[in-house]
Amino acid sequence: MDLAEEPGIFTWDLATDTVYADSALANLFGLDPEQTIAGLPIIRYLDRIHPDDKPSVAKAISDSVVTGDPYRHDYRVFDRSGQIVAVAAFGRCFRDETGNPSHYAGIVFRSNDHVQQDDLSAHCREALRIAQSSGLQTTADALEAILKELATPMPSGIAPLH
Repeated sequence: MDLAEEPGIFTWDLATDTVYADSALANLFGLDPEQTIAGLPIIRYLDRIHPDDKPSVAKAISDSVVTGDPYRHDYRVFDRSGQIVAVAAFGRCFRDETGNPSHYAGIVFRSNDHVQQDDLSAHCREALRIAQSSGLQTTADALEAILKELATPMPSGIAPLH
């Protein structure tokens, strides 16, 4: 699969404000893959979002952290060359044993590539298999939640941003 078509996967440690992401997400957001793998603050990703979309994305993420509800949003980002790329994102906030938000995980993919939901689900299932076999339980939990959300139809009140 071409890196430009591959969905990007991330985990955000809320306590340290560190987002760990794969090279596919780095490619989508025009960031250095070595830095995304090592971890970057969330602001580095927010800075790559189109200014017209940034407020709604920030609010949707904040709402998801506060409520624990799943996150689903369409928006635009700037890739490395400065070109605008339409993306769709799914995510969910996870809480620690005391109920406080601790980790946020999700997946982002190009929405203008006509990625089929079945293909996305297949990628998530493979990522889940890898996470489980590697002992990455938080990531596995996040992927299981994302797979559940992919299987659920979107509410009619949610409209993509264009």
